[in-house]
Amino acid sequence: MNTLQKTRLRAFGRFLPAAALALLLAPPLLLHAETLTIPAVTSLPVGTAASPFFSDVRVFNTSYTAPVSVTAVYRCFLGTCPGVAPQTTFTLAARESRAFDDMILATFNAPGSAGAVEFTSSGSAVRVTSRLFSTAPIPTVGMFVPGLRSGEAHAVSVLTGLANGAFRTNVGIYNGNDTGVTVTIKLFNGTTQLGTQTVNLGARAGTQVNRIFDAVGQGGLTTTNAYAVVETPGPAVFSYAAVIDNATTDPILVTGAEDERAPSGPGPSAQTINVTLSDYIFAPGTSQPIQVTAGAETTLFFEASQGSHAFSGVPELGIAGSNSISAGVEDDGYGGGSRPPTTYRVTFTAPVSARGSTFQFWCTVHVPQNMRGTIHVN
Repeated sequence: MNTLQKTRLRAFGRFLPAAALALLLAPPLLLHAETLTIPAVTSLPVGTAASPFFSDVRVFNTSYTAPVSVTAVYRCFLGTCPGVAPQTTFTLAARESRAFDDMILATFNAPGSAGAVEFTSSGSAVRVTSRLFSTAPIPTVGMFVPGLRSGEAHAVSVLTGLANGAFRTNVGIYNGNDTGVTVTIKLFNGTTQLGTQTVNLGARAGTQVNRIFDAVGQGGLTTTNAYAVVETPGPAVFSYAAVIDNATTDPILVTGAEDERAPSGPGPSAQTINVTLSDYIFAPGTSQPIQVTAGAETTLFFEASQGSHAFSGVPELGIAGSNSISAGVEDDGYGGGSRPPTTYRVTFTAPVSARGSTFQFWCTVHVPQNMRGTIHVN
């Protein structure tokens, strides 16, 4: 800066606050870093039992004037994963689009695996897209998977339009945080909750629950209007449905839309259910399941009109409370003769086992095949 420039600057400074003058003299601010995440990528090479299936990725710089440096990191969570997360750094010229065909194999050398890729750059000029597709059957079946901004991860999200029957639905989650998180997936059809799955994810880790309807014990249900609520108690996560799947021809990707937490309030009302036994048939229970509500204190009153019987329940019921119906109280006798009616007070929790939401009970004295009943937990 020459003498004339310094003189002019001092004169100009008389009319500016000190803070404003400091900003003029400060070095330019650095652009913030932005990360875009493709939540589902894969490479299943030719020669596997399933159809070849892989991800072609495109990275684009929207700036007309400035190049941008991008670092891509592969976060594998399915299949044969590398021991250390592989990464690559590259520079995009202004308005350049860079092609990464079969990125997981060609760039990261991780065939037979699947996961997510994070693309980090300075500023907000980068756009990322991918096509995940199979080369068989012909013509190819593809699915467009966008790069998602951090704001598209949610603590509570909803996946709508889920189908089962003609298609299968997979639900996936990617945790892009530096801390682990517990994720709950609640599957609904209409207003009926079908079941729940809970997964624990480490930092920068993900998972995919294939055949979510089967996973909650509702594989036989046919629907095109189910939905899933994906919820965490803390950090936001990315959620998606129907993606890494070379066993179906469903080309639809569903990404999680922001949802609200269920309002807190009083729990479900207590309920009392009378179960009678006549001609060795439970009513309700044999031809019509006993309907109970998860979280409600439930009183089950068993009474028989003839004979003496003993009650047995499956240990996977997921029941808490006094006199819980589980392996711990099998062979409790009830009804007829010297045995009085038997009352159980239990609280059913949301079912999470592979048996789903319907469970069996039976008489251990008589033929179990004939004297069986069912309990359905809503």
